[in-house]
Amino acid sequence: MGYTKTYKNGSTPTVCIIGAGFSGICAAIRLETQLNLTSYEIFELEPELGGTWWSNTYPGVGCDIRSHNYAFSFEPNYDWSCVYAGGAEILQYLRSVARKYRIDNKIQFRTRVGRVEWRADLKKWRIGIENLETGENTEKYFDLVFSGMGPLRVPKIPQEFEGFEGPKWHTAQWNHEFDLTGKRVAVIGSGASAIQVVPAIVDKVKSLEFYQRSATYIIPRSNGRYNAVWRFFFRHIPFFHWIYYKYLYTVAEFTLHAFSTKWQHKLVRLFMVWGTWLVRRTQIKNKRLRAQLTPHYEMGCRRIVVSSDFYPAMQRSNVHVHTTEIQSVKGNTITLKDGTTQEVDALILATGFNVFELMPEGRILGKDGCDVLKTWGQDPKTYYGITGVETPNMFFLLGPNTALGHNSVLFMIETQVDYAIKTISFMMQNELSSIQATGKACQDFVDEVEEKMKGMVWSSNCLSWYKNDQGRVTALWYGDCSSYAKRLRKFKPEHFLGVRKV
Repeated sequence: MGYTKTYKNGSTPTVCIIGAGFSGICAAIRLETQLNLTSYEIFELEPELGGTWWSNTYPGVGCDIRSHNYAFSFEPNYDWSCVYAGGAEILQYLRSVARKYRIDNKIQFRTRVGRVEWRADLKKWRIGIENLETGENTEKYFDLVFSGMGPLRVPKIPQEFEGFEGPKWHTAQWNHEFDLTGKRVAVIGSGASAIQVVPAIVDKVKSLEFYQRSATYIIPRSNGRYNAVWRFFFRHIPFFHWIYYKYLYTVAEFTLHAFSTKWQHKLVRLFMVWGTWLVRRTQIKNKRLRAQLTPHYEMGCRRIVVSSDFYPAMQRSNVHVHTTEIQSVKGNTITLKDGTTQEVDALILATGFNVFELMPEGRILGKDGCDVLKTWGQDPKTYYGITGVETPNMFFLLGPNTALGHNSVLFMIETQVDYAIKTISFMMQNELSSIQATGKACQDFVDEVEEKMKGMVWSSNCLSWYKNDQGRVTALWYGDCSSYAKRLRKFKPEHFLGVRKV
């Protein structure tokens, strides 16, 4: 059955899209291709599109999902250069997609979205907009809002490093003006960004002080290149690319078993744990260093990183690993709790993101004046991460409990956008001015996730951005991508409340 593409009077709703990363670009394309809807505007804070791939330009930045899975299903890229693409190549892909669908000229860059407020009397969202080039502030009204800001957007910068008087920056705000050559450099953190940065700068710096709170599980990165033969096959041999994509997707889906604590998946899990042990055993010769870089929590509780050059880099003579807690940072000196000190010229913070801070509190006012982010806090209740009771006519992309630990988030983005398209079509078909998820539907989703997470390693005892301060996993979807898509294949009117147009 096709989509309803207009109201009975021929009009279409106005749509605000916040963010011009993968989520925002996908929303714009699907609105046009599925509903023929062009009455939308995209607001982007930065001077270019790309989202996290525009912001993160640190040396070595790349994706730990295989390239051919990290592309829109409706716009495959036959020309990826290698199995795991770098950040620049991913950004170039997104730019080319935006140009093809003529989305790039519809984006208002350097535009900050301020307060987002639901006007129940108008059944519209009032959006405060600031042009960062001119300083002009305006207000606009939209029927619908897509939030494509993403969870990995706001850098986490611990206050304890404010006392450092030399150059310092977060990996998501890389200082390309500062030359690291011959400098004494400190890297704080041991997650994906740190593991990518260290091998990329180790040959340049005089010394590298590496501070980790806990080690990370690492699996090898076999990053072969796609030559002209591969690219010819992808582009010209019928179904070859589709079969290859489905193969990579299926393999990634299978790895979900490694994150399960159920007995029937124990063999897969043991094989993965053994594999990470073997990598450390064969790559790290020094026993003391190997012990320092060995995780002491359940594999998968934190993000598993894909790398083949981190362990070799850590064995360079100019690298020093510190596992003792930092006591103070003053001037250019870092002092540890064991009394040792290190003098450094520059400080690089690979300290992750504040995943629960989509916007500051008070910036999204939903139904009945509800401060949405304050109400959600660290324990949001949504309908499959897409919308909530407090947010009629608003769709969150990669919202709570929809990020992944095993496969490409682009699949989730597409699934969520397509469900929003179904919702909008239902609104026009039934002459609705607003629609919201029911409280029961949201609570049922939260209860389902919480129950299923008990059988997943992400709920085990470790510090992870997947979890809130109470230890509940609020970032990840518990299952495979296919099970998520199956639940959202059809629009379920019984899970929503609508208000008819007058």
